[in-house]
Amino acid sequence: MINLRKILDINNRKREKNEFTFELYFAGDTPISLKAASNAKVIFDKYCKNNYAMHLFDINKNTALVERENIIAVPLLVRKNPLPEIRMIGDFSDMQKVKNEFLIR
Repeated sequence: MINLRKILDINNRKREKNEFTFELYFAGDTPISLKAASNAKVIFDKYCKNNYAMHLFDINKNTALVERENIIAVPLLVRKNPLPEIRMIGDFSDMQKVKNEFLIR
């Protein structure tokens, strides 16, 4: 079984200030979940440096998130901060599209 948090070491980094906050919703430790998380991490590491936080949520372990966050498909990446909230579904392999949607607004 793949452990996304351990492989990506996303939630273990300490930052003084996070200009960007992202949430990644996925369904289990699957290859598509790992691809989506690692693609997002590569993009944000490149363009946000140490100025972001990305929180991972497995909807299989917390089904209440589906209704609370209005999730219709996964993997779902949500930019929570800065506002406005922006959502994107997919594996985030199109770096330019993710950059344009989440970082240039």
